[in-house]
Amino acid sequence: MIYAIRTLVGQEKNVARIIARNVKTSGIEVYSILVPETLRGYILIESETKIDMQNPAFKVPHMKGAIEGEIPYDEIQTFLNPEPITASIKKGSIVELVSGPFKGEKAKVIRIDESKEDVVLELIEAAVPIPVTVKGDQIRLIQKEAD
Repeated sequence: MIYAIRTLVGQEKNVARIIARNVKTSGIEVYSILVPETLRGYILIESETKIDMQNPAFKVPHMKGAIEGEIPYDEIQTFLNPEPITASIKKGSIVELVSGPFKGEKAKVIRIDESKEDVVLELIEAAVPIPVTVKGDQIRLIQKEAD
């Protein structure tokens, strides 16, 4: 059975680590803890028995509570096999850098290395076209394949 626990946004990994540590010492039957990147403010816990929020192992800072009922497996399947970040980006697309030294700059996609999830960009407003290689999670798609 899989249960969802609400947390403060940005504190998902911390809550998961504390729960994992508490569960080991208390002997509660928890098989896995999942912190999906795309599901902010929630963690998923796989357990044979219903999670008792009154248990001291689940009294964790930054945790808001549990969602009533169990989550069907087919609803979390997308979190287990996520689509690569670079799947929606094509050569010629216009993107915006969301982190790094060129944050806020717009760029055109020159090449995509899907195995490493790297994207080679050419900054649009640069005086000299210099290829810049960034990770796929450092960019946001603005316009698909420029004409």
